Amino acid sequence: MTPAQARQLVAMQIAFNQVIDPDYPEAPKVKRDDVKAILVELGEYFEHTAYKWWKKQEADWAQANMELIDILHFAISDAVEHACEQGKDVVAATEYVAQILLAGAEHHGNVRDGKELVAALAADGDDATPLVCGAVFFDKLMTMLVDAYGDADSVYLTYIGKNALNNLRQQRGYKQGTYIKMWHGEEDNEVMMRLLNEHQAEIIAAEQPLVHAQTLLLDHYDREVASA
Repeated sequence: MTPAQARQLVAMQIAFNQVIDPDYPEAPKVKRDDVKAILVELGEYFEHTAYKWWKKQEADWAQANMELIDILHFAISDAVEHACEQGKDVVAATEYVAQILLAGAEHHGNVRDGKELVAALAADGDDATPLVCGAVFFDKLMTMLVDAYGDADSVYLTYIGKNALNNLRQQRGYKQGTYIKMWHGEEDNEVMMRLLNEHQAEIIAAEQPLVHAQTLLLDHYDREVASA
């Protein structure tokens, strides 16, 4: 992952959040709680890891890893908003979050268990804001993501795909309950990952990778799913 790609990830998340709240992140009108969302997503991550020792289970690591991508969305959002609360403008906040995201990807330390993400939130926090997504959290999260997807470039591509899928869901009635999540017997996440892999080179090479991925998914949904 290059510095430009890290900045791009942050800019993508800001743009997505502004669809819901045009005043995000400097003067948000919609009350957000990204840390609470992260804790819920982390619970879903553990559900896919077959942690229940008292019953027979099989882990679904593909879905568990996708929950980490969802956590990355909320983590970027929290870090940007917190940076703005500390006095940074959008440009400075974007650069700050891009740098700690990139540092986490490059450091690639060791995470023994996903519970370390909770400890990292506390380590980045203070008396005023006990749980925050800062440098410690991104170090742990990016370590888990690189371990899950093999390298930072694959994390970058998967983030773009999930961002594009989230955009598709909003455009095709996710909030209204009209969106079709099962695409011919497969979850949309699974189909999205297959399409990403098939079109990886052209997405990364595109001038606007997110727009390219969004167009790819919208075309597939309208042609193969909604019209079926």
